[in-house]
Amino acid sequence: MIERNDVMARDGFFTGLDIGTSSIKVLVAEHVNGEMNVIGVSNAKSAGVKDGIIVDIEAASNAIKTAISQAEEKAGISINLVNVGLPANLLQIEATQGMIPVTSDSKEITDADVENVVKSALTKSMTPDREVITFIPEEFTVDGFQGIRDPRGMMGIRLEMRGLLYTGPRTILHNLRKTVERAGLQVENIIISPLAMIKTVLNEGEREFGATVIDMGGGQTTVASVRSQELQFTNIYQEGGDYVTKDISKVLKTSQKLAEGLKFNYGEAYVPSAGNEVFHVEVIGEVEPVEVTEKYLAEIISARIKHIFEQIKQDLERRHLLDLPGGIVIIGGGAILPGVEELAQEVFGVNVKLFVPNQIGIRNPAFAHVISLSEYAGNLTDVDIIAQAAVHGDEVLRQQPIQFDRPVQPQVQPQPAAPAQPVVPAYNAEKIESPVDAQEIPVASNDSKQEPKTTFTDRMKNLIGNMFD
Repeated sequence: MIERNDVMARDGFFTGLDIGTSSIKVLVAEHVNGEMNVIGVSNAKSAGVKDGIIVDIEAASNAIKTAISQAEEKAGISINLVNVGLPANLLQIEATQGMIPVTSDSKEITDADVENVVKSALTKSMTPDREVITFIPEEFTVDGFQGIRDPRGMMGIRLEMRGLLYTGPRTILHNLRKTVERAGLQVENIIISPLAMIKTVLNEGEREFGATVIDMGGGQTTVASVRSQELQFTNIYQEGGDYVTKDISKVLKTSQKLAEGLKFNYGEAYVPSAGNEVFHVEVIGEVEPVEVTEKYLAEIISARIKHIFEQIKQDLERRHLLDLPGGIVIIGGGAILPGVEELAQEVFGVNVKLFVPNQIGIRNPAFAHVISLSEYAGNLTDVDIIAQAAVHGDEVLRQQPIQFDRPVQPQVQPQPAAPAQPVVPAYNAEKIESPVDAQEIPVASNDSKQEPKTTFTDRMKNLIGNMFD
């Protein structure tokens, strides 16, 4: 087992839920004394999701139910709480800071002070179509002393804080929550996928000196670059493994089901590595099956994947992120195809490697994202939890900010597995670039629960509204 350096990791069960375009993955991990053991995992066919976004709540929730019940069976526990991955579609990141006077007579900083200083950072107005996803405190300052990670228990007169505020489209967030709740689950955390990915997939050296993670999913490809422990760039490309299947289907004039089988049985992404083996394909409009060579199939596959990589390369070059010392790390179901690594090496011209999780039973790049969600949730600090309570107005958390007795039933004799890599949370606002950051979005919430103060009128509205809930 790998020991974690992060002593603040919480113990308990953490379930990651990865709602993808082609598959839904669930992973239950137990965190004990800084170690993570995977005790249950499932991979079910997705529905109601297009390009990573939920387009049919009913269909998606049913698919989630299927995946959850499979994971419950394997883990031997009942799953109530889930940590859901949110794709970086139209993600905006803003640096923000707050300051409050410490009001207690003893001048000792409490949970309430931390919550209030976060609230003081959320005072800007925000357009109605956007919502705060998460807030990550980076640094606290007590009476001018900087670099404090957790100010609670310290004495001071003035508490300051700087951090990063992540906002996203309200519609996407609403649909995500609604779908998960429809599946009979409670959202523990909505986790921005690139943040979780870079912490699990990259080691500390790669995060420090710089590297790029490419997550090749079914419906889309996500890219996240990190340097000096800080997220530098993230983007989504609306092409993935499903597009390879569609290309095979179109070119060979065969069904998508057969095309998928050809891709997995004979597929090769790097043309020079493809053999001359001939196989027969049932073609629409032809009585007899048509002969196709492995090399011809590889050319079809390679063209699409190369197209995706070249788009990514352009964006990385533009931002001077292609020559990061850590090179490129590839994960996701699309990375399983033989030759992807070699093709990436050829296109990018830098060091490329495939990340394969080291846990028993899930040594597959497709599970890298869902592992990262469970790991990220388990490594949220007390301060992170309080910050989320301030942002989302969670009454339970507000009254008991550091209660981690989570409502999950005890496990039944799970099989332990090896843990993932240690993580080091650290982000900075200054250098983050995102193609969707066309404008700086002022930050505050439109949700009455998220506002630090409510008027008498608002309280009456809420009261009347609750009577009809």
